[in-house]
Amino acid sequence: METVLKKNRFRKVLRYGLFALLAMIIVMALVPNGPATFRKWVWSWLPEPVPRVVDLPANPAIMGKIHGEKMKYSILLLEQLYIKNIIGQNDYSGSRKKAATLFDLINPRWKVEVSALATASGADVQALMLGNSFLDLGITGTGCRQVLAARADGSVLHAHNLDWDNLGGIGNYIVTIFRTAGTPKRLATTYMAFPGMIGALDVINSQGVAMSFNQVGFSKGYSQMPVFLKMREIAETCHTFEAAEAELLNVPEGMPFCIGLSDAKSGKIAVFERNRRGEISKREPLNGLISADNTLQFGVNIERNSVDKIARAVAMDTPEAVMKILRHPDVLLDCNIYSVIFDWRNNTIYLASGQVPAALGKYRKYPLFLKTENN
Repeated sequence: METVLKKNRFRKVLRYGLFALLAMIIVMALVPNGPATFRKWVWSWLPEPVPRVVDLPANPAIMGKIHGEKMKYSILLLEQLYIKNIIGQNDYSGSRKKAATLFDLINPRWKVEVSALATASGADVQALMLGNSFLDLGITGTGCRQVLAARADGSVLHAHNLDWDNLGGIGNYIVTIFRTAGTPKRLATTYMAFPGMIGALDVINSQGVAMSFNQVGFSKGYSQMPVFLKMREIAETCHTFEAAEAELLNVPEGMPFCIGLSDAKSGKIAVFERNRRGEISKREPLNGLISADNTLQFGVNIERNSVDKIARAVAMDTPEAVMKILRHPDVLLDCNIYSVIFDWRNNTIYLASGQVPAALGKYRKYPLFLKTENN
């Protein structure tokens, strides 16, 4: 009897050990800098991740509730895997408190939304506040690539590669398109984010004003407004390029940033950057094109970058031409979680996600707005 128990115990230990080893191998393979060939082999055995599309009403409380209910398990996974153990690995309690203090300083509607989201998903509300402001608090840094091109008809193709750390290995599985309804005071928006985020990484409103975020350095740890939330706020309230420009040039004190701004109605494009000294500058396009590449390995000289050089060698008048730029070997980074193109003229968002790097994969098409919102 004792021998049988020992054998069963051994088999159980072996089984769990093999499971843990397999899980570790898979996670390592999903990390962007893992061996490309091995990662490709692992992906071939996994189901293809498909981005979620979540439609939200205009009321912040109901918006947070629906978001939390629909994305509950992804939010809880991110909370434990990424927010707590990666973002908060040095001082989780202190970081949560700093985030909560920041949310007390800003428009209460954001706290209403994130609190409803936390309640509906079962997540810790301060953890979600941290997830929406950790860059502003100086906890980590990132760098992305974007290109904005004015077409011959005056409209714009607005494109961005999100290059990140893959959120602990699960980012490519939880890429989400959020579409929010408008009100008489707030425009409808479509924005790219991850479950639990109420701020935007990329956003466009129903009037064709779009923004994408890059980071140009580490925050000093102080902010008056999370930049992800500010982008969404601008998109909700600004009908024109000029109105959005005025907001970007007067963003409350906070982290360095690089934000590409475009207006599909006027064809205007520009890049706005805030340096470590808090100075905000506007960079104008050249011949209907502007790009931004502020990844860490390319230093601070972002006006002459590989994205710009490659993009100017191509007639960027179609989404397909832009896709070739975004997946070009001298543009694409191995940590590219998703690649997005806003085509407001044709009410279309093109999104590559799932594999890493994402831009090497398929670009799926989704409506930017419901017909009643796109006016």
